[in-house]
Amino acid sequence: MQVTPQSRWRLHLENVLFLLLFIGVIGLLAWLSTIYKFQADWTFGNRNSLSPDTQRILAAIHEPMSFVAFVPDDPALHKRIEENLAKYQRFKPDIKISFTNPDLEPEVAHAAGITGTGQLLLRVDNRTEIVDDLSEQTLFDALQQLARGGERSVVFLQGHGERDPLADTNPGYSRLDDSLTRSGIRVRPLTLLRNPRIPKNTRLLVLASPKTALLKGEVEKLREYVAGGGNLLWLSDPNGQTGLQPLAEELGVKFVNGVIVDANAELRALLGIQHPAVVPVLNYGQHPITQEFDAQTLFPFTIGLEIDAHSDSGWQADPILMTTPRTWAETGSLAGKEITFSSKSGDRAGPFTIGLALSRDRGKVQQRVAVIGDSDFLTNGYIGHGNNLQLGVNLFNWLTRDDVLIAISPKSAPDTQLVLGNTAIIVIAFTFLAVLPIGLLTIGTTIWMRRRRR
Repeated sequence: MQVTPQSRWRLHLENVLFLLLFIGVIGLLAWLSTIYKFQADWTFGNRNSLSPDTQRILAAIHEPMSFVAFVPDDPALHKRIEENLAKYQRFKPDIKISFTNPDLEPEVAHAAGITGTGQLLLRVDNRTEIVDDLSEQTLFDALQQLARGGERSVVFLQGHGERDPLADTNPGYSRLDDSLTRSGIRVRPLTLLRNPRIPKNTRLLVLASPKTALLKGEVEKLREYVAGGGNLLWLSDPNGQTGLQPLAEELGVKFVNGVIVDANAELRALLGIQHPAVVPVLNYGQHPITQEFDAQTLFPFTIGLEIDAHSDSGWQADPILMTTPRTWAETGSLAGKEITFSSKSGDRAGPFTIGLALSRDRGKVQQRVAVIGDSDFLTNGYIGHGNNLQLGVNLFNWLTRDDVLIAISPKSAPDTQLVLGNTAIIVIAFTFLAVLPIGLLTIGTTIWMRRRRR
């Protein structure tokens, strides 16, 4: 190709146009990057991203939110805290992060309720929560309490051998109480003989399997509470409905005679269940309480429930817990001989509904009641099996009308802990304490001897 002044001028023009187009594309990409953002979390378990449940809580909080860290004036520390909280700002950009030195401004820290350096104050409108660390679990619990908009008061009826919500023994509910307290639900026992009135701020009344019959006046108090629009959780064991028939009629619920047993020996063996009266539940109703369940729940010595077709109480009843088809209601003894089904003895074949969610409109507010044919599944001894704890928390959230918190369980990274057996520990110790030092000493000696020969 012959180079002429005209071709040289054309080549310069093409270079200039290419440079201008290149700069224009780079500028356009830079401008687009200010509008559109893309982020990816490649950590195992996505630990640097908020769990969907935490995002759901943040989405439910519409008021202004701020985080105030009470820490020393250390730029490096401030940067680490901002990086840790940045994932909350990415989902909710209006979150404000600020820092206060409690040593230089002690009056501010005291007014906020801060008791030590390093604490974080979460503020939503005029509600506040204080946490001691920045883990998602800790912040999740605090956000739950802030999302409720206030503390929920739950009353457990006592005085008739009911389950003790504060007892840390196997029959008690202390593990459930811990979970409820962290989420902003305050549990209180109530004995009607000592305090004849159910407190007006009661969001939920719990009747947890009384062992002795309630007095006629106490039953009437319960009926008045339900008739007045109060929410109720009734946990009833077999033969635990003595004197409570008026309450059952008020709710339009009937109880099946007998203890439910499961004949599916293979399923029991798979779940490690020894006694046939410990019934696994795998079938759940399409209800907010159980709609996201995909694991089993266990119910020891439970009773079946039925909806009274002749009742005109106005409740909408939704089954939420159903047994497998290979169950029956055993009316005989569960001790001694092998348990077998006998219709002649009054046994009744399953499947059964053992959990009902009742609701009815009371003006602008929906009244809610749940009846479960068992009280053992929430005890300290059983609440850790399967989805029992999640079921209990969901029941309380639905009954206190905190629907946004139903089925929330924060994720945890699966690889933050390394569990080693004794053999692995011995091998690692021997390698680092013996093999590596001897190997390095041998290599060093060999190199030294070779250099000395030279």
